[in-house]
This record gives sequence, C-alpha cells and structure tokens, in this order.
Amino acid sequence: MHIALSPVFQALETSARERIMILDGAMGTQIQSLHLAEEDYAGTASGHVCRHHTDHPQKGNNDLLILTQPKALEEIHFDFAMAGADIVETNTFSATTIAQADYGLQAAVPDLNAEGARIVRRALDRATAIDGKPRYVAGAVGPTNRTASLSPDVS
Repeated sequence: MHIALSPVFQALETSARERIMILDGAMGTQIQSLHLAEEDYAGTASGHVCRHHTDHPQKGNNDLLILTQPKALEEIHFDFAMAGADIVETNTFSATTIAQADYGLQAAVPDLNAEGARIVRRALDRATAIDGKPRYVAGAVGPTNRTASLSPDVS
C-alpha cells in the first residue's frame, strides 16, 4: 500500500537527505530570561486575558503564554529561526489535559495546541520572508508529572 506524502513532508524529507537539519534551542530558558510575573502568565499585565478563567496561580505555566504573551513567544521562535533553526518546536510541552490540570486549565488544551502552532508558523513565515529559507514547525509534547502505571509500586 502506497501512502501519498504531503508536499511539506516531501520537502522536509528532501532537505534532511541533503544536509543536517537544525532544531531550535531551549524554550524554557528563553522564557525564564523574560522574568515574567504571575500577572504576565495570567495575562492581566498585557490585556491578553485567557478566556479560560481559573483561580489557580499560573506562574510557571509556560504553555499559557501562548494565549497571554503571544508576541513574546513569536519573537523567541523568530530568533531561533534567524539563528539558523530549520525546525522550530511549538511551546506546547505541557499542553495536555494531564499537565494543565495542575493549573485548572484542562479546557484550554485545544486552544493552546492550535494557537501554539499558529504562533510558530507566523514567526517562521516572517523569517522566510527575510531570507527565503524554508522552515518547519514541529509539535512538542513532554512527559507528564503523573505515572502511567496502575501499580502502586512503580519500581
């Protein structure tokens, strides 16, 4: 059975066969360098208030910045692209219902993932408009802080 590959996948595969592709850098470190406060995470300082209201503290919820600090994230992605990254990951490492439960934001997960991809695509399109170099978006999903084991003894 032959599966037709998308034009984007074909272009990525061709590029990967021709040269070493560069993945972006450490997103968390870049976010830390912004020195954001609770108000920045929650969006009350920027006016990008998250429509998924919660009474939980949000500082440290880097994924929420997709909705509350989209311009800051777009600039980080853009900087990675201009520094030479061919593939840039979404800021969705913890955009799962399991991880967002710690912040009371399970309902925001679809918005986080969709908008996270849009932000990266905008940043990469800007970079490509400058230098003509194609770039690719990769979704990022990290581990959760919950075990998948049914056993009370995970060892």
